[in-house]
Amino acid sequence: MTHTPPPPLKALIVDDEDLVRNAVAMVLRRNQFEAIAVSSGEQGREACRKNTFDIILTDLVMPQMDGVEFIQALRADGITTPIITFTGGARVGHQNLSSQAIESGACLTLRKPVNKQQLLDAIATALEISR
Repeated sequence: MTHTPPPPLKALIVDDEDLVRNAVAMVLRRNQFEAIAVSSGEQGREACRKNTFDIILTDLVMPQMDGVEFIQALRADGITTPIITFTGGARVGHQNLSSQAIESGACLTLRKPVNKQQLLDAIATALEISR
């Protein structure tokens, strides 16, 4: 009898910084995820309309639609996928955005830079919380 492995988990990465977005996507792909990476909340929302994701990772500070607005839009669309947010600093505004993100439905917030193990551990935790 042949055993078929389960399909890879599907992740959406939303970050306006090319370097961060591409690095996160690379780490996930090397760890058996299917990763789709986009540069804005609007693109992320469109990707969620066309695909089903197991996990969503988003930057908080982005032009046009910030991470909190993105999370609120997804939740308003009925999308319940677990969400992890990234923030680039400890400034007061960023702390406030982190709190708002959690209140809006994010599972966890990570501070950049994030190393590979922190990222994978956060994803495992978010997936466990969402079960």
